[in-house]
Amino acid sequence: MPTITTNLSSRVEESLAACPQFRILVIGVRKPSLVSSAFNMSLKNMDSPHNRAGTASISFAYNSDENPRFILHDSQGFEPGSTGNWNILERFLRERSATVELKDPVHAI
Repeated sequence: MPTITTNLSSRVEESLAACPQFRILVIGVRKPSLVSSAFNMSLKNMDSPHNRAGTASISFAYNSDENPRFILHDSQGFEPGSTGNWNILERFLRERSATVELKDPVHAI
């Protein structure tokens, strides 16, 4: 097993200077609960019905004063046999990944 060097310099400040906010695409059910628990953010305007796919616009960036390090994007969800929302998601990710600046692409899904 390789040894771990104890004198590694931190790159946190350098990383935050280049990308002060982490952009995340949230997919799935119970998104407001996840966002509240994992990111300490309250997104009251996030459309997340319990019995159907939501109507959110994936291009809308949710920000919160409680945790300004994150930008969240909400997918509408997916229905069996429907490709419309999948195509929107794929186009959004392709457009975001083609951007030049580190702050613009989706960093995590």
